[in-house]
Amino acid sequence: MAKRKQSDGHRSAAEGGPDGGLDGAGPETVAPDGPLRYDMPFPATAPRLINPGVGLVTLVGRLGVGSTYPIDVTLLDAPDHRLLRSGVQLAHRVIGERGEWYLAASDWAPLLPAERTEPMGSGDLPETLAALIRPFRRLAPLSPIAGLTCERREFEFRDEAGLARAVLRDDKVTVRRAGVTTARYREVTLTPTGAGLTAEQREWLADTLSGAGGTWVAEFPPLVSRLGAPATGLTDFPVVEPPSTELPFGSFAARWLAVRLRALIAADLRLSASADDRTTPVLAAELVTEAARLRDEVEALSGVLDTDWIADLDDELDWVIEADPGPSGRTAAAVSRLRTRLRGERYLSILDQLVNAIRAPKVGELSQLPASQVIGIVIDEARADALAVAGELTEDSGPAAWERASDGLAGYRRALALVEIGPAADPRVRPAERRRVDDALAACRAVVERTRQVAAIQDEAASAEPTRAFELGRRYERELAELHADRVGFLHRRQKLIKKVGRS
Repeated sequence: MAKRKQSDGHRSAAEGGPDGGLDGAGPETVAPDGPLRYDMPFPATAPRLINPGVGLVTLVGRLGVGSTYPIDVTLLDAPDHRLLRSGVQLAHRVIGERGEWYLAASDWAPLLPAERTEPMGSGDLPETLAALIRPFRRLAPLSPIAGLTCERREFEFRDEAGLARAVLRDDKVTVRRAGVTTARYREVTLTPTGAGLTAEQREWLADTLSGAGGTWVAEFPPLVSRLGAPATGLTDFPVVEPPSTELPFGSFAARWLAVRLRALIAADLRLSASADDRTTPVLAAELVTEAARLRDEVEALSGVLDTDWIADLDDELDWVIEADPGPSGRTAAAVSRLRTRLRGERYLSILDQLVNAIRAPKVGELSQLPASQVIGIVIDEARADALAVAGELTEDSGPAAWERASDGLAGYRRALALVEIGPAADPRVRPAERRRVDDALAACRAVVERTRQVAAIQDEAASAEPTRAFELGRRYERELAELHADRVGFLHRRQKLIKKVGRS
């Protein structure tokens, strides 16, 4: 699995200013030479940082919003820290006497806000924030997992003319878990401003901070590193490359599910965040498409996957897909019903099942075989089954036989689609084969649908008034003729399909 990259802005909620920013940066223009960052010993005595010889004449304490203040933060998460592990930070903060809810998810922007704050009106998490974190929290309870106290002080370096040259920020953070102090750390950031620092000034300040015990770092460690396990565990939603069919099948299966889960979550977040009635039907269609694709792939691979591993996942995804009435019926009310399902426990259980499946793929003795070989086996078996059941059909076959043939051809088509999981199509599955299967499947489904229509007309005619029964009888004869033509058309396509691919 690819390692999740920690973004520059995704740090501690304790390090943010009262305006909600994580880095609390003021309006100053940062000079091209950029900031210097030092991890300092917590009890270190501040060194003397004035040196008129290099043009650093005065060091003035800064006042005002975002400059010098204490902040108390309570981090909220599930017991297994699944939010933090997945790049989502939820907290309530008290700055002075003002309380606020805080959410940061820079790894997921723009699907989630990089940072967002809301006033703390009551003790309950606002529904707007609860909805955003629901796919990450799922069915787990939320509770305080750590408390952070940050004491921030800021100072400004000025030259002989009284012009600001740099800002020094000193953050002293204490971390408490279960009432016990588990970590203390101190981060000092020197940010050039205005005309910036000369090379001599910068070198002198760097030497002075190092001499006081500071360690230069390119970036400060992320919050999860400060907290330690389990916050440092793997994300529930790994970012991976599309799985190559040359991978062992076990690795292929894990990557396949990871890619599909990320796509499903992304579609979910886009739909949940949309308030535009013109775009929500499109976003609903995207989510249903992702769910249907995963369902079809699960069904196609069901013969080579452990039945207990993703048991009933295809049926559960069907339940999501059923909520969508299709393009012609995607009204605001219909989309609202789909959204309601996405907020329910059953859908969240589906996400839980996928998360667990990615961690420990169970594919038995096939796990070390190349995925291309396993997929080839699946396609060969689906092809043989479909052609066998379709080959038994005649013009006089009953409805059950036609439905079995339709199901077999649908399974054949799903198996052929498995080669689309990886980054490149498998050349062994020829486009012409897919087209012939699609044509045969469409023709078989037309027979099944026409058969149902004929049966419905016959049932209605049995209890209709004489005039209506006569009209239905004429319609019944027409439908029977069409049904005969549909069957002949399918049998013709079947022969072409068997001739072209049945020898493989």
